[in-house]
Amino acid sequence: MWCCPIDRKLAACRLESGLRCAQIRLIEYSHNTARVRKLSKTETAQALNTPLSRWGRLAANASAHMTEHLFNGVIAVILPLITSALGLSLAQAGMLASARTLMAGVASFPSGFFADIASRRNLLLGLCIGMIGLASLGLSAVTSFPLLMLFMGLSGLGGGGFHPQSLAILSARYRDRRAFALGVHDSSANLGEVLGPLTIGLLLNFFDWRTTLQIWAIPGLAIGLLYALFGAEGDVAAPRTRDYRRALWEDVIKNKAVFALVVVSTLRAMGQTALAVFLPLYLLLHLKLSAAAAGAYMSILFLFAGAAPALVGCISDRFGHKFLIVVFSLLSVVAIVAIPYFESGFALGCGLAALGTLLWALRPVIVSAAMEAAPQHMTGSIVAFIYGANMGVSFLAPIIAGIIADAYGLPTALTSLAFFPFAASVLTFMLLKPAAVIKR
Repeated sequence: MWCCPIDRKLAACRLESGLRCAQIRLIEYSHNTARVRKLSKTETAQALNTPLSRWGRLAANASAHMTEHLFNGVIAVILPLITSALGLSLAQAGMLASARTLMAGVASFPSGFFADIASRRNLLLGLCIGMIGLASLGLSAVTSFPLLMLFMGLSGLGGGGFHPQSLAILSARYRDRRAFALGVHDSSANLGEVLGPLTIGLLLNFFDWRTTLQIWAIPGLAIGLLYALFGAEGDVAAPRTRDYRRALWEDVIKNKAVFALVVVSTLRAMGQTALAVFLPLYLLLHLKLSAAAAGAYMSILFLFAGAAPALVGCISDRFGHKFLIVVFSLLSVVAIVAIPYFESGFALGCGLAALGTLLWALRPVIVSAAMEAAPQHMTGSIVAFIYGANMGVSFLAPIIAGIIADAYGLPTALTSLAFFPFAASVLTFMLLKPAAVIKR
């Protein structure tokens, strides 16, 4: 096709300009690719070389949580010895455990509120752990029932105030690895539940119960002081009070799904609290086992309670929270009713292992369901309501069980505790709708 010279020159210029633009774009692409590769290598190197200090907060909170749960060994092993040594009735033994539970519930509410709005949470968390150590030291020295109640209540204040603070701190610190951090935190508590009865049972072979309590005070006092002094979080932005109050009212208090879960969790906690008190009494006073043997049996219970949450979580993710709570609660009823028919030995160990797997492991499932039913920035308040209601009401269960034990004996009292998981199962089936629990 014929073209004039001017058209040919214009076409040649356009072609040359296009080639130059293509060369420039190719060069820019090469530089950008090299830059991306360099950044990717740098980020990978930084990820691989993440300092161990990044996990220091998790290690500190896990250690504190384990220390807080070590005190449960006092309830499991030493409380029966205190009952026998000071001539207390079974109802008084139940009142001592209830005083701790009641004060834990009282402390949970203000602790949860401060966990969402305060910036120096390390001071309160350290104080809570220190109070547990001080309570153990006080219990070793007193002889009167009112003072025993006082120091049991002090330990409850420390334990109830600890959980909202610790969970809120970890949620803020490990937002990208929150599930992993909370899982380690929960496992550390289960480790304390296992080590507590075993270690106290071992110490009682060499010391009396008063000296054992004095030794038991050291971890709480030391870790509480260290965390308060060196556990500052840095700059933590606290939400505005008006926004927090509105979220608390609309997303937590008025949330029907959260309310239903609090009721179910409280019933489960009542059964668990009374069992933690009267299983050791049953083992020591009815089956006439030694303190070391009773501690070993309780450690079996807590060992399976600690190993089960990961598996239980997988099941709940697949079948739903409601299904799991209903089924596991009903199976817990069977385990509780069967335990008085077992003598000491393999069958009793299997029964306690089943009970720990079924009833104790439900706690993280219920808490997880409540967190899914409310905004995540209200973690401290959600934990406060669940733990506060659990401990503020479940203190009644050991008192009721103690009255039944004085009137009808320990086996009957133990069997009667199956009512609580049964009621939790029925109410879960009636009150909770799957969509209301898992929609968020």
